[in-house]
Amino acid sequence: MNRRSASERPWARIELQAAVLALMLLPLPARAGQLALRGVALPAGLALLLALAWCWGWLSEQRRARRQAEVGWRRSETELAEARRHGQDWQACCEQLTRDLRQAVDERDRLAGVLVEREQSLARHLECSSELIFELDLDGRCLQISPNWRDVLGIDPDSLLGQSHAWMLHPDDQPACQRAIERALVSRRLQCEVEYRIRHAGGDWRWHAARIAPRLDARGRAVGLIGCARQLGSELRGATKAARRAHFDALTELPGPGLCRDRLRQALSLAERHGDRTALLCIDLDGFAALNRRWGHAVGDLVLCETAARLSACVRASDTVGRGQADTFTVLLPDVGSEREALAVAQQIRQALSAPLLLRGQRLALTACVGVALHPAHGSDEDELGERAALAVRRAKDGGGDWVALPDRLVPGPVLVEPVCEALQA
Repeated sequence: MNRRSASERPWARIELQAAVLALMLLPLPARAGQLALRGVALPAGLALLLALAWCWGWLSEQRRARRQAEVGWRRSETELAEARRHGQDWQACCEQLTRDLRQAVDERDRLAGVLVEREQSLARHLECSSELIFELDLDGRCLQISPNWRDVLGIDPDSLLGQSHAWMLHPDDQPACQRAIERALVSRRLQCEVEYRIRHAGGDWRWHAARIAPRLDARGRAVGLIGCARQLGSELRGATKAARRAHFDALTELPGPGLCRDRLRQALSLAERHGDRTALLCIDLDGFAALNRRWGHAVGDLVLCETAARLSACVRASDTVGRGQADTFTVLLPDVGSEREALAVAQQIRQALSAPLLLRGQRLALTACVGVALHPAHGSDEDELGERAALAVRRAKDGGGDWVALPDRLVPGPVLVEPVCEALQA
């Protein structure tokens, strides 16, 4: 109220001046008679009217200016209130941001403490571990090495950082290790153990076995390798290699021919007892020899590993996928319902293997022939059933490749039945 009263004082003075002017003009009509006697009544009246008109216009202009000033004052008051409200909102926003920042800093400090604790725990585990842990970049340089390398090999771990791992390996073992690295990077899966000799600080060579896996970034790209190695004694190495060679394929980790034959024998015994059917599938890759010659054995090994993975994805957990000679594989389907179901699995395998294979930036086209033999229709024991499955593969090869065949005929086109495939994969 005080601010408004102060702003209205000039207008009060203007109205007071107008009133005084009007009082000064009041005697003019009384004196008009005297002026009329002198012959000036008409000019005086006109002057009076002009003065009154000017005063009226001046007063109207002042009132209009006053109204505009009041409107501007009210607008200023509104803008000031709006600015104060925005200032309060901005202050509240700054306070909220300060609280959020404080919480983020506290959470960062907490996570940093947890990270330090876990790093210390991991370092203690590595110190207590009897296995050698290492990490490599894509060029094979050592990025991290567990401290126990000093105890096992007599080598300072810090001296190995940034150096290639190849200089420690025996020259004869470097190709096998390089193939294992390439398989891990391409397949993005943990690889089976590879055995190699590594140089001890005393100058002698000692046998080790390592498993390696790719290290992926947030986008799923391979950025390095992580490995875990263990030292092998002469007697342990011989026993381990003999057992693995007898039962499993060293490259694909699939059951070998001996183990597959034993499982086929057991499946046939159960089938004769319960009256079930058993199917034996023999898979032969088309053009694998030419691919191996063109791209090298490292790529050929990758193709065989990818084939093993695709075959395993097409069958049930109770089925057996085995590695035969060279580029051949076998699939044992115990308790198969009918010939149609066995052929459905065979066609599914053929289609899975025909999908393009991406290796080293190249799209490799690969096909396969699948021979199917069923017990008891095509054989009563494992030898006869295996011969009939091999005969079916030869029939598919004679048909030009990329076929599914029975011992007596080719199967014309896919016979996939979705409910059957779902039942076989359950």
